[in-house]
Amino acid sequence: MDANLRYTAKVAPGAANYTLTEDGGANRINFSVVEDLGGGLRAVADVGMRFGIADGLSQASGARPLFQGETRVGLVGGFGTLKLGRGLTAVQGPIGGADPWGVTTVAGTQYAPGFASDYAAGNEGRIDQGIFYTSPNINGFTVGLSWSPRKLATVGTVNATTPLTTTSTKNHLSVYAGYTAGPLSINAGYEQNRVGDTMMPIWGSFNAGFARFIAHYNKIEGGNTADRLGVTMSAASAYVQSGAMAAAAAHTATGTVAGTSGGVAIDGTINNYGIGAIIPMGANSIRLGYSTWNGNGSAGQKDDVKLGAGIRHDLSKRTYLHANVATQTRKNNTGNRPDRDNTKNTLWDAGVVHAF
Repeated sequence: MDANLRYTAKVAPGAANYTLTEDGGANRINFSVVEDLGGGLRAVADVGMRFGIADGLSQASGARPLFQGETRVGLVGGFGTLKLGRGLTAVQGPIGGADPWGVTTVAGTQYAPGFASDYAAGNEGRIDQGIFYTSPNINGFTVGLSWSPRKLATVGTVNATTPLTTTSTKNHLSVYAGYTAGPLSINAGYEQNRVGDTMMPIWGSFNAGFARFIAHYNKIEGGNTADRLGVTMSAASAYVQSGAMAAAAAHTATGTVAGTSGGVAIDGTINNYGIGAIIPMGANSIRLGYSTWNGNGSAGQKDDVKLGAGIRHDLSKRTYLHANVATQTRKNNTGNRPDRDNTKNTLWDAGVVHAF
């Protein structure tokens, strides 16, 4: 259970500066099943239900599936873990470690924590109809793979010869590799979503005892117009937490962009760099992060910058308080959003989290 008060200094006309919300979808109930089949083989199943603490609806005020977290079943053995169903992609599972806040809170500074699989609401970072594999840890090395077929739900036509698809034309593919040796962790990944967007993140951390230092780089490239033809764009492909640069994308039936999301532009390239640290101090931990990226990757986009800081105070093993603040430049989209054009926005949140 996670609830916090969030403040955003610059908002869209008529929008509220203060909201009672959550951080990173922490409100969830998970059901996990394990059956020992003998010979080192186990059957596993996981179902994750997420909900909004402010309204009691399924996450995002009912826009996302009831079982937003995951719905997967599979086998675990000496070969690793193989699951089928819907869940976080191979890269999206571990990539939260590239951000001091785990890509939650207003201070989160990692770009593309919600790299969408098919631009459908609820699929940010997740894929349906998926096959998921994670290898066992071998001398510190772990690899992961997720794959899902393309979806071609024809519901009409763009013209006499071109079908209108509601989802995608590409197979999903996500590959992850990680290595851990003592205090050092190094990770890399590659992911292609169902409309041809790709990302190639590299991140690592080093635990020096008095602090854990984190660094990441991510190259995000947008698919072409043909890959997005007829796609219903109901979710951003990627963003910095609480920092999407514009409203949701609105693509026309011919594939023309009528608006841009906080994600990567068609044929655009985003280069994102970030550093951070987690400093333990008894029951407290200080979190710091810095990130920069070139808007949505369109030609001429200037570098945006986000700086975050926060504190977490553990009341017990299951309950903690947190407070975070961030400043974020918004140098792009001039003329499109008066509240976000060439300005610096300030955000903060404070709340309580309890695990049961």
